[in-house]
Amino acid sequence: MKFQILNADYTYSDDLPVIRLYGRDESGNSICCHVPGFEPYFYAKAKPELSTILLEKFKEHIKRIEQVKRFEPVGYFKNKTSMLKIILYDPKSVPIIRDDIRKMVDEIYETDILFRNRYMVDKGLGGMGWAKAEPEKDTISNEVISDLKITSGNVEPVEILKNAPLRHLAFDIECLPLNGAMPVPETSPIVLISLAFAPDFEGKKTLVLVGKDAKADDETESCGSEEAMLKRFFEIIKKYDPDILVGYNSNSFDIPYIVDRMRTLNRKGARIEPIAGRDGRDLYYKKIGNVTRISVMGRIAVDVLPLLRREFSLKQYTLRNTAKELLGSEKLEIPFLEMEDYWKDNGEKLSKFIEYSRRDSELALLFLLKLQLIDKYIALARVSGTLLQDILDGGQTQMVESLMLREYMKNDRVLPARPTGEMSDERYDEGEELAGAEVLPPKKGLLENIVILDYKSLYPTIMMAHNLCYTTEVVGERPADVIVAPTGGVFVSSKVVKGIVPSILEDLLNRRQETRAKMKTANEEEKRVLDATQLALKILLNSFYGYSGYTRARLYSLTLASAVTSFGRENILRTKDLIEKDIREIILKDGKAFKKDENISGKRIGLSVVYGDTDSVFVHLADKEINFDEAQLVGNTIANTVTDSLVKPMELVFDSFARRAIFLAKKRYALLIQEKTAKGLKEKIKVKGMETVRRDWCELTTKTIEKVLELVLKEGKVDDAVLLVKNTINSIKTIDSTSPLFDDLILTRQYTKKIESYRNRQPHITVIEKLQKRGIISHVGDRIPFVIVAGNAIFVDRAEDPEYAQKKNLPIDVDYYINKQILPPVERILSDFGVTREMLRGMGERKVQTETKQKQLFEF
Repeated sequence: MKFQILNADYTYSDDLPVIRLYGRDESGNSICCHVPGFEPYFYAKAKPELSTILLEKFKEHIKRIEQVKRFEPVGYFKNKTSMLKIILYDPKSVPIIRDDIRKMVDEIYETDILFRNRYMVDKGLGGMGWAKAEPEKDTISNEVISDLKITSGNVEPVEILKNAPLRHLAFDIECLPLNGAMPVPETSPIVLISLAFAPDFEGKKTLVLVGKDAKADDETESCGSEEAMLKRFFEIIKKYDPDILVGYNSNSFDIPYIVDRMRTLNRKGARIEPIAGRDGRDLYYKKIGNVTRISVMGRIAVDVLPLLRREFSLKQYTLRNTAKELLGSEKLEIPFLEMEDYWKDNGEKLSKFIEYSRRDSELALLFLLKLQLIDKYIALARVSGTLLQDILDGGQTQMVESLMLREYMKNDRVLPARPTGEMSDERYDEGEELAGAEVLPPKKGLLENIVILDYKSLYPTIMMAHNLCYTTEVVGERPADVIVAPTGGVFVSSKVVKGIVPSILEDLLNRRQETRAKMKTANEEEKRVLDATQLALKILLNSFYGYSGYTRARLYSLTLASAVTSFGRENILRTKDLIEKDIREIILKDGKAFKKDENISGKRIGLSVVYGDTDSVFVHLADKEINFDEAQLVGNTIANTVTDSLVKPMELVFDSFARRAIFLAKKRYALLIQEKTAKGLKEKIKVKGMETVRRDWCELTTKTIEKVLELVLKEGKVDDAVLLVKNTINSIKTIDSTSPLFDDLILTRQYTKKIESYRNRQPHITVIEKLQKRGIISHVGDRIPFVIVAGNAIFVDRAEDPEYAQKKNLPIDVDYYINKQILPPVERILSDFGVTREMLRGMGERKVQTETKQKQLFEF
């Protein structure tokens, strides 16, 4: 029997721990597989004779102790160290005895690895990976919700590319604001629950449950009461048996509200059993700071809102705005303060309320499926072996540690426990010494003909090239063949021993290349899985450097992290010297490129590095008439020459050609990129660090900057750009709440912590407080929209909710938008062309360029 692993936990049978694997098979059956016989264990660095003492002292917990040889976690060692493998009866015994044992031994290892994870690592299984099980007997208790229930002592990984036919259930709740107050589960009922299914449920794509007697149809179900509606909701979950539970802000709002509301109703005599997990347990949540974790074992709880925040940069993440921007769909709107009236009505208003609710769950499902939001996370689970729910909950560290634990085990190394809070703080203070990447100062102003060269996977290839790893760091005896980093860190070369991290990175890199090659001949379904896989491999490749300097990582090495960045800094400076001092110029002749020492006559292209940033080098080509093909030829020649001087697998490649570029400062520039397509050359503007890509500016700023860059970069028309800004300023002066330009003045800020945690007053917090008084609540994590209105109050007090400002026809603070939003970014771009703020405001004149002057512009 083969099935894809969705989740895992453990239970007990005859007082012994039993692993449970939840999944779905190729035919669409949900499966729960019990695996008895796996034993919990951890390691202790201690002398063998201590075994007898430990067995006697902890005989209730320790089943047996094996004497083993293992390498310690960090450092190069010729010989393994004597350790004790302490095997227990019960996983719950580990936290009970580990602190006492720590006092009796030199060190303990792997004491905080979850039992289910320990099993999957040891058996080569992983989240969303496929497993093959030989069923032995069916002794699984009835509380497990699954089509097939098996017990097997022999579960093995199996390679299957496609995903199982997963079942998706999206849901959304509507709570009643009583007397205009914000709903709270203690007093405000849940009145509607909308559901959307993929695949269909009993022939239905959607279903709205109504918490009172109401007119019903095929896709609306009248439940008579709130209690009956909630019972029906959990009945449908059990009957439909979804793998993925989907919502929009569901983990932070809908699920906690449902759980808390049921507790309130049950205290008043209701009998609602919120069984949602395949383990037969209740729906459950817990808050850790501002983060809410959902427990629905055997299924995956997917809140699409945080996923959308990770994937898409939007100025507002309201369901209405997100649906419009990403799906081109409209969300039905019902005024918050009128919802009570809509609910009390049994006619047209109630019907509209029901459709409003239905649309919310439909959109949540559309986001997940149409935008393929979890494809990448499924691939990350399969590649790293981490459970999908852990990754969705932000488990990048867990992914790296899952790979490390698997490879450490193969190489007879042990992994340390996670650091304590005190240890993390010490590391944080120490880590402030870690120098970052090298950024070469840019040549400011407007430049023509820039070739951009990129280092492919710079930090991973540095770690591979120089054998940089926790396992190669010299901490004791120093062998003869070592690599010394520019920061002084010493590592043994691959001739002595190949590091575990470089080996993992090499495997990930090779698998990514193989995966991309397979995509060329794959069908659509396979291509989708393969594309997600190659992206997952890329993400993991780039995770290991950051992990090495992460203060809460099990494996932390400032020596390693510093060595990687120091090689990176040395590399970019060396590349600059190689281009400017050794190569210096490229000669083009008959469609070929030659270096200056080849004594070829032809078109000579002088080279100078005008900017460098971590893994990118920007090279100016000193020839006005160069075309794209010639620029690419020059770029490839430079890249190949530099690559030849590097330790493999490091590689510099031609990335793109910018016909024009504006550099304002480090990490702040705009490029007019040329791309070759089947229809010929295509141009696009690429911006980094400027106001078009930063969300703390209003949309009018973004649009104005985009148009200014278009005029300057594409057409070289500085005077037209000045005129555009003047016209924009004039349009602001005449704006009112009915103007179509009003929406472009909306700003947004993220609400990142509770109001009382903000030390200084900020405009978006003012708006949150105003909205609360009007019965509208905002959640931590939301982006709060606001406009600045005119008045005598201080700036932060004049921030207002856009809808309220429009409704009340409040005048806009014209001076703020002109002087703080439009002029500063425009001035930064145009000042190098002699344009002043006074000119932009219409207080000064700039003469129109003559033909000669216009040509000189691009020599600036």
